[in-house]
Amino acid sequence: MKLYNILKEECLELVFIYDKTGKCITCSDKARESLGYLPEEEVGKFEISFPNISLEETALHEHIETDVYRKNETCFPADLKIVSYEDDKFIIFAIDQTEKRNVARELKSCKEELKYELKYKTEFVSNITHELRTPVNGIQGMAKNLLNTELNSYQLETVGIIEGCCVNMSKIINDLLDFSKMESDKLVLEKKAFSFREFLNNVMAFNVTLVNEKGLKLLVHVGDDIPKYLVGDELRLMQIFNNLLSNAVKFTTIGHIAVEASLIREEDDYVELFFMVVDTGIGISKQNMDKLFKKFSQVDASTTRKFGGTGLGLSISKKLVELMGGNIKVESEPGKGSSFSFNVILGKADAAEETTGVELPNGNFVYEGSGQYTESEEESSYSGEGSSDWRLTANSDKIYQFGTSENIKEINSALEKLFICIELGNWEKAENFASVVKNLISDNESEQQLKKEAFRLELIIRRGNHDKAIEQYNIFKEKLAELGF
Repeated sequence: MKLYNILKEECLELVFIYDKTGKCITCSDKARESLGYLPEEEVGKFEISFPNISLEETALHEHIETDVYRKNETCFPADLKIVSYEDDKFIIFAIDQTEKRNVARELKSCKEELKYELKYKTEFVSNITHELRTPVNGIQGMAKNLLNTELNSYQLETVGIIEGCCVNMSKIINDLLDFSKMESDKLVLEKKAFSFREFLNNVMAFNVTLVNEKGLKLLVHVGDDIPKYLVGDELRLMQIFNNLLSNAVKFTTIGHIAVEASLIREEDDYVELFFMVVDTGIGISKQNMDKLFKKFSQVDASTTRKFGGTGLGLSISKKLVELMGGNIKVESEPGKGSSFSFNVILGKADAAEETTGVELPNGNFVYEGSGQYTESEEESSYSGEGSSDWRLTANSDKIYQFGTSENIKEINSALEKLFICIELGNWEKAENFASVVKNLISDNESEQQLKKEAFRLELIIRRGNHDKAIEQYNIFKEKLAELGF
């Protein structure tokens, strides 16, 4: 009896006990207070509190939502649970949901207001980027006109920088426009027939210049069972590839970029294709992978400062892949490169008119430029069509093993390019090649002094001092000569 009295007085829930005729026998103090009854009032009046509840039927349910009536005939929402007790009694447990409902209404109102604000922000971004495009295109046009006139070397370099800035600005504007379209669900994909291998050739041709500038190899594998003509949004598919390839080139200083295209599934009117873009770059840690596909996000702030970008490229690529019925994922490890893979569903086209463009061949090859291919030495390193554990197993381990012929070759190659960049005053690329040289030297005690000299060379190049850079370059070459390089 003492326990019952404690529950009756202290229980925070509303508790009522009814007999099988529906008459209230007793209730908790909280129930009296919530329904507006005084302690001395008879509990029999509580029968009107649940006018629409059948005790015997409701006791079979887990819980129900209903309205509980107060003494003054007002009501409030509550969650009820009715339990059968001693064969002839029922216990009703009730929780007042007024505050919860109020919070839900406020939350709904906030969501609607936020939706309106997001719509306003998206329209603003769309309008301002459209307005920015006009002057940027004008500046770029004038820069191109100047490049066609007689300029001295300094003027030529300055105008070239202006044009490059305009190209970068245009890319940022296009990313923001795509982002605003996606935010407002206004991005619509085209369905148009195109030559798949000509499309791939255009993608490779667009990126091969950047690949060659960094001294990398571009390896390609195209499945021979992929239909020649497909239906889809060729430009958006190219945008996905360009984002992935430009990132691969951006974060890779030595080795290669590999692209694989293979057929997963073929039906009467559509195909599912699988693509991979693999690099031997700096890689990504597991804790940073979840940032990759978020809007305006890069792995860290130093990445943004060093390599630039809005952080929208991969977010846009992810959305485009999903709109094409697929998904995108990444596998990576710091210092061992990254592997981006995605699948898309494209329609099958009837035999279209013969195209005049260059088409990529089937099989494995090194892409050297538009219409130029050589058979890939890494042909045996492909593990099959769309395999999730596909990797390139070229001599990357030997390249990083200090003193091997592959390692010596890569160091000398990077040093030659480094010297040229110093002489031309291209300090950004010079720093890139200095970093390559430093990474090719092991951390063993016997090479510690050489490693320090390489690090010192990188720091001096970062300052952009020609004479100091050449002096340190010669010191480093002498250290290498002492080791037999």
